[in-house]
Amino acid sequence: MAHPDRIIPLTRLPEGLRLLAQNIRDFVVDARQLLSKGHGYHAVALAIFAFEELGKYSELKRLGEESSRMGNSNITVKDSLFRSHDCKQEIAKQLLPPDTMILIPAYFSDRYFSSKYFETEEVRVQPNLRLECVFVDWLDDDWRYGTPHDTERLKKFLDAVMDALNKLGG
Repeated sequence: MAHPDRIIPLTRLPEGLRLLAQNIRDFVVDARQLLSKGHGYHAVALAIFAFEELGKYSELKRLGEESSRMGNSNITVKDSLFRSHDCKQEIAKQLLPPDTMILIPAYFSDRYFSSKYFETEEVRVQPNLRLECVFVDWLDDDWRYGTPHDTERLKKFLDAVMDALNKLGG
């Protein structure tokens, strides 16, 4: 079911941007707290939520500036900006250095090592990863929960999200 575009008055946009910026900061603080307590999987999920909100913040700010220059009193926002994780992450990807989105590099070549026992593929921030880090699943005859990640790389990702927010004026 398709949802209609959203019409947001420019006068209400600063409130939404403020709420988004605070939500991003809260997700980052909470993710860091979880990391410090050894709860990396949930920290990854919250970091990705912050990342998605950053994409939304960036697009709403851009649309607001564009509408203001054109003398419009409203912005029209595609529903996907509020509902699609892919959409928000595609926007946010443009704001961060690509290497900060790698949570764990591929340490071993799958030519020589089995992916069942060795990290042969890098783990990147992506829409499904947040769910893999929050919910336990049964898939391919095995339990699945979480993702391999490097705590220092996750911290760099969180730093990059905050740097981007600050550059946007959030």
